[in-house]
Amino acid sequence: MPPSETKRRDWAGLGDGLTGMIADRVLAYDVADYLRFRAVCGPWRRCCADPRAHGGLDRRFHPRRWLMLREPRERIDAPNRRRFLNSSTGECIQVHLPELHNQEVLALTAEGLLVVLDWPRSTKGNDCLLFTAAFDTHFPAWGSGVLSDDSTVALSFNRLNILGMAKPGDDHWTVLEFRNPLQTASSMVAGRFYCVTIDGVMVLEDQPPRLELAARLPMPVSPTSDTVHLMDNAGELTLVHRRFSRHHDNNNMAKRRYDVYRLDPGAGTLCRVNSFGGDGHALFIGMYCSLSVPTKIFPSGSIRGDTVYLSFDIAERNKTEGYHLADRSAISSDILNSRSALQPHNLVDCLSLCTTGRIWCHFEKHLVSRCR
Repeated sequence: MPPSETKRRDWAGLGDGLTGMIADRVLAYDVADYLRFRAVCGPWRRCCADPRAHGGLDRRFHPRRWLMLREPRERIDAPNRRRFLNSSTGECIQVHLPELHNQEVLALTAEGLLVVLDWPRSTKGNDCLLFTAAFDTHFPAWGSGVLSDDSTVALSFNRLNILGMAKPGDDHWTVLEFRNPLQTASSMVAGRFYCVTIDGVMVLEDQPPRLELAARLPMPVSPTSDTVHLMDNAGELTLVHRRFSRHHDNNNMAKRRYDVYRLDPGAGTLCRVNSFGGDGHALFIGMYCSLSVPTKIFPSGSIRGDTVYLSFDIAERNKTEGYHLADRSAISSDILNSRSALQPHNLVDCLSLCTTGRIWCHFEKHLVSRCR
């Protein structure tokens, strides 16, 4: 027998125990790698749980690391194809999503799920209320996520002062009203749903559904001129306070400042920070969603650590691309925001588009998202 054949391994015959253990470890890291693992051969696939058999809310199969990039509204070649960027590795893939046919995307959840609206079914009751809220605002939902019971989806509509909650099989939404919301998007961290009001950072509790105070705001916030932005930053709830400073530019216009706080859930306080953990992360803030990405996975120099980048729906984005926390310096925008949105020319533009309200981009059908 040739030496090459004596060294050949029977990878398909690893056995159910070993194959299952490898599959579990792959799945714990990333569901996309898990799907690739299942596709290798029949014996491996039989040892792995089928995500389709467990429903879309099973946390094991949530694509948490993947961000849906913008695409032209209509693509003749593949109208339901979308590109996704892995925020941990920088990988970019294309996925065919036939479920998007004749449906509207209401929100993108922190778990990587898409909340879609089936037009014919949203015609009465609380569904109608949420439908109206979705399309009277600049973005369908100001935050969304799957709660810790692994079965309830929550949507936040700040301009109507309501949260909507529903489980698979429910024939209507449960609506929770709340008072004095600030201009902010809600956020999910570790299965808990957070939003901000004048009273402070609030967390959604169930049985019965209610908002409880998680931490009071340590700074004054103007509900008309300031905005606050929540996001999951490496497992910690982070808040960015966008405010006017006392300084003015050459045109005598007040400059914007961006202060960053971290929630200490044990102490129930917000702590001011000037770094995101050793220069390892950058924040992208938008009026309707925000995100945190590690900088080391992207090409050197493409994204600065400890920096707050602005989405295209923030007014000063046409002059300021971002704000570096350490030295309080602004990063000037070198191109008009409308042109960058129409044809993003770098990685910062692509990620900024991920946090930009969809209806703000009234020219969305002409967008060309590039990720190279």
